[in-house]
Amino acid sequence: MSANVQVGLFLARYQIGGDKPGAPLFQLDLAVNTPKELVSGLGHITQAVNPPIDYTYHVQGNFTYMTVMPNNTHILVVGNGVREGVLPGVDTSSNPPTLTFRIVLEGDWKSGVANYQYLDAYGNVHRISDAPVKIVE
Repeated sequence: MSANVQVGLFLARYQIGGDKPGAPLFQLDLAVNTPKELVSGLGHITQAVNPPIDYTYHVQGNFTYMTVMPNNTHILVVGNGVREGVLPGVDTSSNPPTLTFRIVLEGDWKSGVANYQYLDAYGNVHRISDAPVKIVE
């Protein structure tokens, strides 16, 4: 997809991390609105630890094209999310984010690297850096 083409809306599913045993796996399902440069969707973080991590987030954010040299375009996706089920039966849309992420994708939207952080159920912040990102076809 060229950086100059505005196609409207497309869906993308990304797998972030999970490439090492015991590492967290962050799956991100996004609706990408190219004319408005917005993203929204669901994020899901799992990790095989005791107790296991299994968090789902409503996410939103934006993206921008970064061209540093001719024919070398990357896409910066920045967003945040609020975890589902933090307060059962309560609308969490006005709560502060419990997940933030920055992803640098290749110009074709198919791979890249991500930094993200999330709060666990005990209020501890977990920071993940340089996690590989790949699109799930």
